[in-house]
Parts: sequence; C-alpha cells; structure tokens
Amino acid sequence: MSQREQLDLFASQAKPKAGVLEDLTQMQALLQRWVERRWLRALDAQLPQTLHQLSAEPNPLIWLLCALLCHQYGRGHSCILLSDLVDDPDGLLSLPPQNQFLQRFGDRPSAILHGLTLQHYQQALTHSRWLTNDASSAAPLVLSDNRLYLHRLYQAEQLVKQQLHSRVAAQLPLAGAVAAKLAELFTPAPATDIDWQKLACAMALQRRFSIITGGPGTGKTTTVVKLLALLQYGAGLEQRLLNIKLAAPTGKAAVRLVESISGALNRLPAELSADIPTEVTTLHRLLGALPNRRSFKHNGQNPLQLDVLVVDEASMIDLEMMAALLDALPAQAQLVLLGDKDQLSSVEAGSVLGDLCRGADRGAYHAETLQLLAPYSDVALTEYAGSGSALNQATVMLRHSHRFDAQSGIGVLAAAVNRGDTTAPALFAQFDDISLLPGQSVTALKPLVLAGFRQYLALLDQHDADADSWAHSILQRYSQFQLLCALRSGDWGVEGINTKVGQWLTDAGLVDARQLWYPGRPVMMQRNNYSLGLMNGDIGIALVQPHTGQLRVVFQLADGRIKWVLPSRLTEVETAFAITVHKSQGSEFNHCCLVLPPDNSPLLSRELLYTGITRAKQQFSLLCANPALLQQAIARRVARSSGL
Repeated sequence: MSQREQLDLFASQAKPKAGVLEDLTQMQALLQRWVERRWLRALDAQLPQTLHQLSAEPNPLIWLLCALLCHQYGRGHSCILLSDLVDDPDGLLSLPPQNQFLQRFGDRPSAILHGLTLQHYQQALTHSRWLTNDASSAAPLVLSDNRLYLHRLYQAEQLVKQQLHSRVAAQLPLAGAVAAKLAELFTPAPATDIDWQKLACAMALQRRFSIITGGPGTGKTTTVVKLLALLQYGAGLEQRLLNIKLAAPTGKAAVRLVESISGALNRLPAELSADIPTEVTTLHRLLGALPNRRSFKHNGQNPLQLDVLVVDEASMIDLEMMAALLDALPAQAQLVLLGDKDQLSSVEAGSVLGDLCRGADRGAYHAETLQLLAPYSDVALTEYAGSGSALNQATVMLRHSHRFDAQSGIGVLAAAVNRGDTTAPALFAQFDDISLLPGQSVTALKPLVLAGFRQYLALLDQHDADADSWAHSILQRYSQFQLLCALRSGDWGVEGINTKVGQWLTDAGLVDARQLWYPGRPVMMQRNNYSLGLMNGDIGIALVQPHTGQLRVVFQLADGRIKWVLPSRLTEVETAFAITVHKSQGSEFNHCCLVLPPDNSPLLSRELLYTGITRAKQQFSLLCANPALLQQAIARRVARSSGL
C-alpha cells in the first residue's frame, strides 16, 4: 500500500466517535507523522509513550493531549487552555492555513478533533491515571480551571502565586525622615508632569514586593539606585545596615547592570552612595545552581541571606526560575523586579513579567494605593485609578524615555511597533537613525558587516602592555555593532549568517575563518559551565594572549573581571557575529541590525521586533526581504498560556 493510500485509509478511519479516538495504534502513527512533518518534536511524541510504559493509558485522546501539552511547553507556554483545543486546535501547532491536500487527508488537529467539546476533554481526563486535580499526588498531568499542566509547571505556578500573594499584602511603614529624603533626591517635576520615578521609589519603599517596569531609557536603574539609597538611609536611622544583593538572569545583563549602577551612583550624594553594592551576580550563581540538576543550593529550607534583592531584566525570568527565586527568598526580605514588560518573554516556559504587569500601562490603582502614592506626587493620579489586580497595586510603569526623544527614530519606531501600528514601516523614510536595507538577499548585509566589525578587529594587533585592559577594550568595541536574527537555522538564521559573515571577513583579510578557532572569533556560551564560571549567553572573543602567544578566549565576568579560557575547554559555544533576538536581551549596542527572513514564521511577532529595535542606542538597521511580513509581524502578538 502506497503512502498516499495509507493516508487515505487513515483519513477515513480517524474521525472521532462519541468524543473518543478509538485506536491507540493510529494515534501513535499520527504523532509520528506529525514529528516527520516537524509539527511536533520527537520529544513531544515520546512523552506519552514513556508515560504509557510506566502506567498504561488506553485512551488515544489522552496521548494526543499529552503530546500537545509537551509541544506547548517547548513553545514557552505553561499550560494548555482546553477551550483553545475547541476553538483553534491547529493554533497549538502554529500550522499554516488549511490547504486542499491536508484537508483531504484529515491529518491536522482541526480534523482529528472536530466535534469534540470541552466536556469530552474533561470526561476523558477525569478517568485518566495520568491526571490529578492538584499537586498533592504524583500524577504527571494536572487539570485546574480547565487548564492542563505538566505537574512540575503547575507546582511552580502555584508557588509563585502563593508567594506573591503574601508579599503584595504586606505594607511597610515609611518614616518621615525617609519621606523627606525622598523629596530631596528628586528635583521637582513640571506642574503638569507626574514623576513616575519618584512614585516608583515611594511604592517600593512601602512594599515587600514591587515591580518597576518601563521601556529603554526610562530610568529604571537610576530609580532603583535612589531606592536603595533610601532603604539604607532608613536602616541607618535604626543603626542597621541592610544586606542588599543585585542580580540579573544572564552574565551579559549582569555586566550591563554593573555599568548602569556605577553611573547612577556617581550622581548621588557621597553620603548616600557609600553602602550601595556594585557587584551583580546571575540568578544561577545567587541561588547556587547544582551541576546536572534542576535544583539549587538555596531554597525554602536553606534561604538566601539578604534583606533586599533587586533583579534586573526580569522579562527573561521563566516560571520555574521565578518559583525557585521566591522559594529561596527570606520571608522578611524585599524583592524589586526591574524590566520591560513589552520585551520578548523568557526562552523557557512562562511570561512571568508580562503576566504580572498586565494593566500596568493604565495604572489600575485602587483608592488605597492612590492614597499611598498621593503624598509623593504634585499631580493628581485620578487618571490612573481603576479596579486592577493586587499586583497592579505594587507596580509602577516609567513612561518618559530619557534616551529617545521626539527626534529619535528608534524611540518612535519602537513605540509604533509596540502599539501594533502597521504603518510603522513608513517611519524609516522620516528619521536618520533608522534605516531599511534594500535587497532580497543576505548579501545586502555585507557593507554594513565589514564596516561594523572592522572596528573591533582593528584592535587585534594593537597589543597593550596590560593584557586585561587590551582585552576589555576589544570586548567593548565588539559590543558597538551586532547582527540580530529572528531564526536560528537556515540562510536567514544565525547559523547561515554567521557562516556568511565569516566568509566576508576572511575575503577582506580581517580574520581567517577557514579554521575553527582564529583570532577575532566571537563566541557565545550555549550552556552554563559552572567549572569555568561562565553562563549561557556569555560572549567571549578569541585573542592571541600577549606575552605567551597562545590563543585564548576572553570573557568579561559579571563583576567586571577579565577571564582567559583555553578554546579546548569551550565545548558548547557558537560563533556570535549574529545572535538571536532572544539571546540579545540584557544587551545594548550602539548600532544593531535586525534580519527578518523572507518566509512567514510564528516567531515573527511584535515583541520580537520591539526587543530587536530597543537593543539599539544610536542606530538601527533592518533587512527585510518581504515587507508584507513586517506588517504581519507588527500585528501578531505573542500570547502564552498561563494561570498567573
């Protein structure tokens, strides 16, 4: 029997009857076929097979739900909302619109699950050995409020909910002397303007948990430095000194926070800046990540020793990391999250900051919150009154960008994309700091690449007597220009473009990329390496070490120190002339160029564009071979399923 005849036979037999897919063998074949078509990962199809070996499950519908749930987890979702299966089952696989061939063979979720209702799913799950309705039993799946979870993610979400609920409810008294010092630190704003930075400080001083969100240049770091100064000032009135820790999800973000903190401290009075830390660690180092395990040294039984924790780039924190962080935080400690709620969510499952900041743009403050903030604002806040969640009452959104003004194309373009304005591409013709590269091929990048990377490569032969200082200057110069990609694979992805850039730079005599390791090769860590103290996302550059003449890869650690590493010890790195937009989070570049593929992809979204644009400080370039896809990406929002 030919493959086409087999598909015809399957299509005739695969119609659900009475809410049940009747043949387990057919379901196994179906899942395998979806893997072959790359609609599912091999892991997605394997999970129900493995669970079946541990505890037999005869219902094929449960197998399908389990595979789809695993697939959604891989796409960053915390759960599946059962109503989505009824309304748009194809959407779970991000399949293209229906076409005649697929319609004929009925080989899509919409065909397989046609006619099934919410009650069908609930009934099937109720009788499954794989399911529980809470986290108390060891079943691998959990159903709660018509959301289907993997057990581990349900536990993480519940822990986050419980911890935040107790922290948001706590209100801290604000001493009169601290309130007076708060007024001193902020110069009076114009009579018609609300000083959101001042309000963010006032909010965080009176909460055990708070969020300060805002776009690039809105002053999140400046605000938090003043907040820490006020916290230490208040503690000093009681003859105490607070133990304050600063953290970020990645090494790059930690390095940038160190630079931002140092700059903000220089603008504070000396008596207030003395006891503010400048050392920033990664979350993995803070919690004490255990090699080859998902757990950490610090947890509820062995909490962190600190009074205040500030975490920057919180949009990058996934659900399980947030759960681990909250679990390890002492009950009386204050937690402040900084981040841009509109950036891409974490690579792993969850969109924690986005979920926690829903409604932040309109304030949604209760009367009690307005009363709490009113003494610190010369402008009435009634415009921001509302019936928001408890989390809204602990969140302040900074709204004025000090980096981008009305003459900044980067700022105007980012704002237009963020609000879903599909006419945003017209802005490229109106501003000098944003440019749309002409061309239908990645070759259009070549002049930009040669000019951009020549800047740091020119320093390779200019050895300094101080090797660390020389390496630091090269790393700094490298960060002036960066290529960003939406995809990893293909000619328009990170892999293809890194190969092309290596060829162009070799032809220009700037590097010799015909070998694996060569002076000037930038590389990015793809996994945490605890023995080296390097984290996923850290970027290093291969250099010939002065005095020894040996090739080493140089990294800048979160504390600013320079680390030289043998290339042979870096087994999981990839070339980083181009990196994904996801990997660029926590970084800023004077000039960055975003590369969009000519074919549509569910990865092309408003959040990806906004994140890519806002990595640029002075100049932003875009290569987009298909302008229609740019408008589609602006219109497409990423909505991750979650119970937060």
